[in-house]
Amino acid sequence: MITLAQSVRVRGTAGEPIPTVWQSLEDQGIIFRRGQLVLIAAGPGTGKSVVALTLSLQSAVPSLMFSADSDAFTQLSRAIAQMCNIPLNIAEEMVIAENIPGEVRGIPLRIDYAASPSTEDIHDILMAYWEVYGFYPSVVIVDNLTNVVSEMTDNGDPFSGLEGLMDFLHGMARETAACVIVLHHVTGDYNNGDKPIPLNGVKGQITRVPEMVLTIHRKPGFVEDHWILCVSPVKNRGGRPDPTGHNYAELHFVGGFMSVSDLAPQAQEQIEEWAHYEQEMI
Repeated sequence: MITLAQSVRVRGTAGEPIPTVWQSLEDQGIIFRRGQLVLIAAGPGTGKSVVALTLSLQSAVPSLMFSADSDAFTQLSRAIAQMCNIPLNIAEEMVIAENIPGEVRGIPLRIDYAASPSTEDIHDILMAYWEVYGFYPSVVIVDNLTNVVSEMTDNGDPFSGLEGLMDFLHGMARETAACVIVLHHVTGDYNNGDKPIPLNGVKGQITRVPEMVLTIHRKPGFVEDHWILCVSPVKNRGGRPDPTGHNYAELHFVGGFMSVSDLAPQAQEQIEEWAHYEQEMI
């Protein structure tokens, strides 16, 4: 047992924020902190995997990703497109030709591509990371939760035992002082990703444990292939939550470049002008 004053000595790096990648999220009180569990839920194809990858790449902190949902070709192509600011199709050609640019060679991200990692696999790989580098990663990404094989899953049902799995990942965040980011699905009503997703729209109702739960939906941008990702803090122990999902921060997503950035003021003006034009056409 320790006193409150003594807690400062045992917390280690827990609570330290990951370097800011998107100011618009921080302005909404969305801060990724070490030692905490974050759940990001969205419909398929909305962009949650790209958001997680971008956080790792742009924060430039030591990271470990369990990429069960995306293969090596996909992740490497996305990283090259984003880091080199080139179209995704060009990045894919570079991967096939094994022409890997220097911009991605020094990135402190390590990836495990097992399609169905177990909780034991995750634990063992974290221990191996410690043995190799002498510290735990600042960020651990699990993409996505239902791909993780656990003894807590019953009868082959991918959504059974998920709360126990979240307990495991929460304990892992506490023990390693890593910011553990878990990607997950939403219920059927929100799979299209075109409307705000409330707290109760998260698949399996596994929102009890995480310190922060973010849902993401998107709306069209001002030109083709440009989207606005709307990030809603439906649970946030360190900020301003809105369980309805209607209060959100906006990010600019360019699919052809796998780019996720703050929404520039001029882009916002263009979006508003386009929305006004569409309204007049109705």
